[in-house]
Amino acid sequence: MKRILSILLAGAMALGLAACDGPSTPDRTAPAEETQTTPATDPGDTPSADSRALVVYFSATGNTREVAETLAELQGADLFEIVPAEPYTDEDLNYSDDNCRANREQNDDSARPAMASTLEGLDQYDVVYLGFPIWWGTLPKILCTFLETYDLSGKTVAPFCTSGGSGIGSAEEAIAQLAPGANLTQGLRTDPDSGAADLTQWLQDIGLES
Repeated sequence: MKRILSILLAGAMALGLAACDGPSTPDRTAPAEETQTTPATDPGDTPSADSRALVVYFSATGNTREVAETLAELQGADLFEIVPAEPYTDEDLNYSDDNCRANREQNDDSARPAMASTLEGLDQYDVVYLGFPIWWGTLPKILCTFLETYDLSGKTVAPFCTSGGSGIGSAEEAIAQLAPGANLTQGLRTDPDSGAADLTQWLQDIGLES
């Protein structure tokens, strides 16, 4: 089994001309899921020494987690889950409420949720797959914290997202700004129902199929 590492983070979403800036309306077409669960392993675990690829993902409700686990199996990659320090409740993710926690955070351009644990051994990886749900058309701000904390310069960064409607284009632009030294591949928008099919084709397209 691939090892699951955990970062505790609080996050929201980001859009606009600057990386991770917030737009005026959320992506409300995203499917509803269960509230985030506790990761399977303790935070702070060290990645396995024989892997050269790492799947880093944030999954507020479970969809992105399923895709990330499938991708890790396909590529023989390690897993590192980004988790909010303060877990989101259903009320926190009620995007129809302008005052819900997610919307407040999203509208705060300076929001960078604290991380409760650190990712060890990042230097050993050549490829980092970066997964997240699309919130308000782009990256959740929890990804901003990660990308501003860790230097991905020289690494191949392959982004993938789950979304109920929005594409990945704006998120790719944000990642390019936040990780300017990384070699950014074409991104993928997918969902758990697609299984390995979307991932396999995407890996072929970007030249990373194992």
